[in-house]
Parts: sequence; structure tokens; C-alpha cells
Amino acid sequence: MAAEYGALNMSQGFPDFDPPKALRTAVFDAMNQGKNQYAPMAGDGDLRAWIAGETESQTGRSYDVTHEITVGAGASSLLFASIQAFVGPAEEVIVLSPAYDLYQPAVELAGGTLVVVPLNATDYHLDLQAIKAALSPSTRMLILNFPNNPTGSCWSMDDLDGLSALLDNTDVIVVSDEVYGPLQHDGRKALSVCHHAALSQRALIAASFGKILHATGWKIGYLLGPSELMHEVRKVHQYDVFSTGAPIQSGIAAFLNSPEGKDHLIGLPSLYQNKRDRLLQGLAGSPWKWRPAEAGFFQVLDYGQFDERDDRTVVQAWCRKGAEDGIALIPLSPFYPTGIPEGHPTHRIRVCFAKNDNTLDEAIRRLLIISNPVS
Repeated sequence: MAAEYGALNMSQGFPDFDPPKALRTAVFDAMNQGKNQYAPMAGDGDLRAWIAGETESQTGRSYDVTHEITVGAGASSLLFASIQAFVGPAEEVIVLSPAYDLYQPAVELAGGTLVVVPLNATDYHLDLQAIKAALSPSTRMLILNFPNNPTGSCWSMDDLDGLSALLDNTDVIVVSDEVYGPLQHDGRKALSVCHHAALSQRALIAASFGKILHATGWKIGYLLGPSELMHEVRKVHQYDVFSTGAPIQSGIAAFLNSPEGKDHLIGLPSLYQNKRDRLLQGLAGSPWKWRPAEAGFFQVLDYGQFDERDDRTVVQAWCRKGAEDGIALIPLSPFYPTGIPEGHPTHRIRVCFAKNDNTLDEAIRRLLIISNPVS
């Protein structure tokens, strides 16, 4: 609709700025060096070595480069492979909502049954009692997503401790989607299931280079997990994706091992926090309401103060305003696989703030027009 009506697209989760120049040069160099054929099925060796070293440095958790790290066509391909590898008919998969929309169709394609557990309605944090009530002898997998898409909410080590206690004496596999993990705001430390010794032993953890390198179109992500779990995932990965982007993987490895790459990673949290703050400061004093996103590059905004229509209706109406004032946003209701539960807010949308300053300023202008239609 954004393309059809010429609206400003603030809906999809991608930056409108380029990856670092040094990274683009490194990928170009890899192409010119002849790295244009299949990468190893598990991923470029130098890249997997960087992943292992960085993970151990940040979390203290050691992963074997050969057997416990797999690179794929974005984190999404590896999340899909993880679900297909372990879920079968009559097996239940717990998903916490609101949730990224890949999980439901992947579970259904595997023949599994989706069990939806809402996050806390106030701050979108874990509701451990609700998870406990949903666990059953048929539970095969629990899918986590933090920082959460769409809400940007994060959790604590206490949350992970509580979750681990719930899963004691079960065979439940945890799949943790952590693609926005490094993009923390307000001084928060990045938290991963890797930080938790017990949970990490039953977990497959997905991460994304596309998100942290401003290169979502390259579709390069990776998966961490114990060898016995990874062995099964690779049985799907081998015949699904097999191998992806050899020169891109090589270039990413060279960049991340360079001083420019290290500086880039250090600067990520402040980069995205500044963009979030620019958006929210521009909306200050308006009828829009919000809780500042704790991480990631999405902000949820509540429009209930000025419009009572449902979220799908309003985002379509706002998009149809066209090239001058139109703006494309994402309604929150599709992130609830079984509908918005009682007690959860209903007048909310998601906006992507991973944009250049001029794009953000134009988005602010259009959002203010929407919230003050008379003016």
C-alpha cells in the first residue's frame, strides 16, 4: 500500500541507510578474491570463529565452531529449520504474544499445535504463571523472542531463572529469537539465553547480521546450540538453504575482525537509542502515547486518545493519505495469532525508527497531522 499510494514507509523493519563503507568494501574484496562459490554448509569458517569468540566474550558461554554454530539465510531460515527439525503432529509449541509472524505458519507446516501465551499486558514482559499453566506433557518447544518484535520489550536474568525452573524435568526445547539483542537502550546490558547455563543446554539461539550491520537484504544470520540439537537442525538446513552468500559471509568476517567493525558494534546501542529518542521527542505533547522501547528498532504507539477505529482500519486510512501526508505503519493485532486477548490494549501500531534523521522528521510531521486532524 505504501508503494501504491506513495506513503512514507515506516512499517517494515529495515534501515534506509547503507551498511558501513568498510563492510561493503570487504564484501567487494571477497568477490574479487574469488569467494563466489558455495560456502561450507555450516557457514564460513572465519565467520563462525568470530561468532564463537564474540559469544564467549559477551556471555561466557563457549560454542564449538564445528558442531554448534550454523550460518543461514537470515535468522528466519534457521528458526524455520529448528521448528521443522523438532516439531511433529500432536506436539505443542508455546509462543508468547505479541509475536513475530514467522512462528505460527512454521509450527502449522510441521503439523504441530500452537499454544499462545500472552506477555504481560502492561510492559510485555514474561508472564511466568501463564507459561506454567500452558505447559503440558505434549509441549515440545517454547519459542522466545527478546528483545521482542513488535514491542521492543526486554527481560531480566530473574525472568530466565524463573523460566528455567519451570522447564526443569521436562524435554522442552527452547528456541530463542534474539535478532535485536545488541540494540539495547537506556544503558541496558544485552541479555541472551546464552547467559543462562541451564537454559542454554536446551536452547537454539538465533541472531542476525542483517540487523546489526544495516544490511537486512543480505539475509545472513546464525544459530547457536548444543551439538545434539544442531545436528538435527542441519538435517533440515542442508536441504533447505544449504549455503548462502559466500562472499558476504567472508566480507562480514573480515569487517568484524577489523578496528572499524569493533567500533561499529560499540556504537550500535547509542545509534538506535538516539533514533528512538528523536522520534519520541518529536511526538512529545501530542495525543500519541507510548512506553519507550527497551531495545530494537521498533516503537509501539497508542492512538486511542484520538481515534477509536480498529488498528487495521486506521493504518489503511493513514496510508491512503498519499504522497503528501500518508504514512505506512503496522497494526499490532496481526502479531497476536489468536487475536488480542482480554486486558491487552487494542489501539496500537508499530513504527520502525531505523531511519535517517530526515526520514524520522518527516514521519514525525505526518504522525502529528494524524493525531491532530483538525489542524
